[in-house]
Amino acid sequence: MSGVSLKYLCVPALIVCLAAAVFVTCGKFVQKKPNVILITLDTTRADHLSCYGYSRLTSPNLDRFAEESVLYTNCVSTTSWTLPAHASLFTGKYISSHGVRHHPKGPLHLADAVDEDRTQITIRARGLSAYEITLAQLLKADGYQTAGVAGGPWMKRIFGLDKGFEFYDDEQILRSGGRSADLINECAFAWLDQAAKEPFFLFLNYFDPHYPFQPPDEYAGIFARKKPGIELAKQPREVKVALYDAEIVYMDVFLGRLFDKLKADGLYENTLIIVTSDHGELLGEDRKWGHGKYLTQEEICVPLIVKYPGDLVPPGRSDQYVQLVDIFTMILDHLEIPFPENIQGEVPPAITHPIISETYPLKKKALRSIIDGEFKLIWHDGGINELFNIVDDPEETRNLVAGKPQVRRKLLTALEKYIESLPSTTPSAPEQTVDKKTRDALKSLGYLQ
Repeated sequence: MSGVSLKYLCVPALIVCLAAAVFVTCGKFVQKKPNVILITLDTTRADHLSCYGYSRLTSPNLDRFAEESVLYTNCVSTTSWTLPAHASLFTGKYISSHGVRHHPKGPLHLADAVDEDRTQITIRARGLSAYEITLAQLLKADGYQTAGVAGGPWMKRIFGLDKGFEFYDDEQILRSGGRSADLINECAFAWLDQAAKEPFFLFLNYFDPHYPFQPPDEYAGIFARKKPGIELAKQPREVKVALYDAEIVYMDVFLGRLFDKLKADGLYENTLIIVTSDHGELLGEDRKWGHGKYLTQEEICVPLIVKYPGDLVPPGRSDQYVQLVDIFTMILDHLEIPFPENIQGEVPPAITHPIISETYPLKKKALRSIIDGEFKLIWHDGGINELFNIVDDPEETRNLVAGKPQVRRKLLTALEKYIESLPSTTPSAPEQTVDKKTRDALKSLGYLQ
C-alpha cells in the first residue's frame, strides 16, 4: 500500500536508511520506525462483524477502528483452519509451499490425546519447518523487538509458529474456549509497559469466537438465551449463532481496551495495526458446522482492516481480492524491508497471484479452491469439481459445473498450473509428541475425538 516495491530500490542505500532507527528534530530524538501490531481474531467471519454490514452490533470498537483504517471487503484465507492459516500469514506462502497441514506422515503426534496405542489412532500434523523464514525473524533482524501472545492450542510453540519471537506467551490455554480476551490483554499490556520504548512487533491471537461458544454470563444473553437443560450441540441454530455473536461482542470489548491503551501510552499514531482472521465458521449453513473440512465462503472469507501510521494512507474501503499471504508482504513493503525469496504474497494494489485456498483433512478428501471474479471453483481430490457464481449465489447452493464447462476448465487449469509452480515444501522437524495440556485443549475444542 505504500506504493513503493522493495524489489526496485537500491539495496545498499536501503540498508543505510534502515540502520537509523531514529532521527533528530529540534534537538529531540523522535522514533522513525513505526511499531507493528498484527491481530488475528480466531474463527471470526467477516459477515458477522457490524463494520462489514452485519445486522447485529457485534463490533462497535472495531467499527470505530475501521473508520480510521483501510477495510478490505474481499480478504480470503489460504485455508479453513488455524495452524496452516497462521503459517501463511507468517511466511507469505500457500500451504502447498510451506507444508503446514494435517498429514498422515507428519512429525507431530496428536493421537495420544485419546489412545496411547498409535496403531489404532494415527492423527498427525506437520508444523512449520525450522527452515522457513518468518515475519517475526525479518522484523527482529531489522531491529524490532518481537512478541507474541497466543490464545488457542494450535498456536502453541510445539507447532513452530513462535519462530522469531523473542517473547512468546502460550500459557493459560487450558479451558475449553482457549485463552480469553481479558487474559490476552493482561499479558500484552504487561509486555507493552516494559518494551514500548523501542520499535516493536506485537502479534496477538484472540480466540473467543471459537467453539464451544461460551461467552461470559453477562454477555451470553445479549442476542438470545440458551434453552435450559439442553447441551450446546442440541440447542436451536439461532441460539448457537447468538452465542457465537456474543463471543465476538466480548472480544470486541477487549480490542477497544487495547486501542485505548495504545492511545493513552502515545503509541497509537505511530503504529501499523492490522486486524484479520485465520478463518471463519460454518453456522448451520447447508446443515454444516465448524471449520477445516470444507472451503465454503463462510469459512474462508475473513476481515482485513489496516490502520497506517499517521495520515500516510487515508482511510477507506477496498474491494480488491487479497489473501493472508499478502499481509506478510504488505508489512515488509511498508517498513521497506526486502522480501525473502520464494514467497507468494504481493502488495496491493498489484496483486497478480490467483486467489487460492487449500485444506487437507485426514478423514476427508483434500480440497482446493480458486476465485476469479464472480466464479469460484472447488476441486475435490478424486476428480469432483464444484463451480459457483459467488456474486449471485454467495451461499454456494447451485453447482454450475455442467452448464459452464469452459469456465470450469479455465479455473481448473489456472489452479493446477499455479500449485505446480510453487516451491517445494521445506523439510519438516523430527517427530515430536504434543504435550498433554495441548492435547487436552485440542480435544476439548473438537479437533480430536
